[in-house]
Amino acid sequence: MHNLFTRSGDPRGRLVAVSVGNVMRVFIASILIWGSAAFAHAAELDLPNSKLLVGNDPCRVETTVTERSKRVAPIQVSRRSAVYVIQHIHKACQLLADASDESSRSDSIRGDLYGSIIGPIYQAHPDIARGSPRSSIPKVFHATPRDIERMSASRLNDEITRLQKEIVKLGEDRLERSVDESAATKALQPLIDAAAELSFAGKVALDAYPDLFAKMLDAAPDQPRTAERDAAFRKGAPPQGSVSLSDAALALVQSFMRDVRRISGSEHIAAIGWAREQRSKRPGDREWSNSGAGWTLGAYRKTEVPPDVIDTVRGIEIVFTAEDPSALAGKTFDTTKQKFFVRD
Repeated sequence: MHNLFTRSGDPRGRLVAVSVGNVMRVFIASILIWGSAAFAHAAELDLPNSKLLVGNDPCRVETTVTERSKRVAPIQVSRRSAVYVIQHIHKACQLLADASDESSRSDSIRGDLYGSIIGPIYQAHPDIARGSPRSSIPKVFHATPRDIERMSASRLNDEITRLQKEIVKLGEDRLERSVDESAATKALQPLIDAAAELSFAGKVALDAYPDLFAKMLDAAPDQPRTAERDAAFRKGAPPQGSVSLSDAALALVQSFMRDVRRISGSEHIAAIGWAREQRSKRPGDREWSNSGAGWTLGAYRKTEVPPDVIDTVRGIEIVFTAEDPSALAGKTFDTTKQKFFVRD
């Protein structure tokens, strides 16, 4: 999977998964791609009305090293942020517990979630651990530096990123054992959902300190170019100079790339490609919303793309990809309600 930004049309921010025919890309995208949340960290956080599961914590397993949570420092967050984070971590742990066919590895991740996040939050708010009556908390709020200290935010972000990588490894192993794409999708869905819940939990840190997101991007390694990846790009690219952008499409791409440069600090190029499926989910949603197939706007690091597929349209370096690239020749990309479509 290349380091690809995507943009949704939703100003509130949501997790976005894009399927382009490779199920592993669905899995990785659902964990790492934030749609408009990547560019608007002021996404609102939804607090479920249900009570916290403290007596039967799904993250507590026999392998949990409870002493670890006693040795590490508390994660200093406001009570409402603590409730929000724990709700989503609990959901992730329950998903891992229900879907696991590698119990030792799943239990290890769940135990680590308790030891590195849940336990330290309980230290800061022992009444939550005891299940004491909680004060009134608004259903929707925006996390600020008043809700979490920078050191705790950085720590929370690092732990969530680390444990998402463990879920990715679990997913990769499941892919290797899957006999077809349908089986792989079914096997990966609980892991996709669990990783999404961890991303939602991390929104407290990223909303309070937007620069943490930029640091995450800087730390992400380049995906090395390979003959297979280059061939995939070339197979989907129309002839250079054969595709145009309308004024509206150009303005949208320019705005998007300004955001990418501001956040990433590294050299990226724009990308418009066809996605077979686009799904999104907000923190308060139970299910993923499927908006179907369509054109997506994104950006790749320039070092990840073969130079011969990079087009220049009205001063914008851009890569076009399609299942049938010849169908784009002589066409123009236009937009309506921030969604792309192709016209003559």
